[in-house]
Amino acid sequence: MPPKKSVTQEKPIKQVQKVVVEEVSENEDSGDESEMSDDESDDDEDDDDEDESDDEVEDKKEAKEPKEKVKKQTHEEILVEIDNLNKENTQLDTDISELDKQITAKDKLRIANRKKVNKLYSLLSKAYIDGCNKARKEKTRRTNSARSGILREKPVPPVLIKFLKLPENDVKSQSKLFHLLNEEFKKRNLKQGQKTVLDKETAEIFGEKAGYTIEFKDHQGFLSRILNADKKNSNEVSL
Repeated sequence: MPPKKSVTQEKPIKQVQKVVVEEVSENEDSGDESEMSDDESDDDEDDDDEDESDDEVEDKKEAKEPKEKVKKQTHEEILVEIDNLNKENTQLDTDISELDKQITAKDKLRIANRKKVNKLYSLLSKAYIDGCNKARKEKTRRTNSARSGILREKPVPPVLIKFLKLPENDVKSQSKLFHLLNEEFKKRNLKQGQKTVLDKETAEIFGEKAGYTIEFKDHQGFLSRILNADKKNSNEVSL
């Protein structure tokens, strides 16, 4: 018998699985982290914005805005600008000084006005009493004048009683008689503008000739002559 071959059991070859290690770049990791942080920061900023006042938000906006670039200046330009600003400040100091003087003057005027007002208040009651007394005197004077002069009522002369057709022994003031006399002249059509021309009948009543003309300025004098003639006749009769 042939010798038995030793049977060697072959072990199965293990398949080694390749492990693929994906390299994650730091940028991508940091990007994710930054995205997360940005999201979180956005949430935080939203919360902060709610708590911040409008003024603070406005200040932040101004801070984010790009600052105006400073113009580069030469040595001479800087000196000129400094000189101009100093001159402007000098003028401002002068203006402020003038304003201070004006304020001081106006304040003095205000104080003086207040003193005058207080003085006038103290005189107010006395002036009111004086005004009442003056008005009372004026009223008395008007009452007395109404009883004298052309406002005083006197017996009407017979010639006027006849001409004006008034009751006997009637009394009238001179101003009232003047009005009635002119009205009667109008009724008789004797008025020619502002003057009066007497016809024959009217002229005979007053002892004048036909065509006698009474100018506007002489109307009061014409009436006064009638009244004075009657007064003279009354005095002669009484004698």
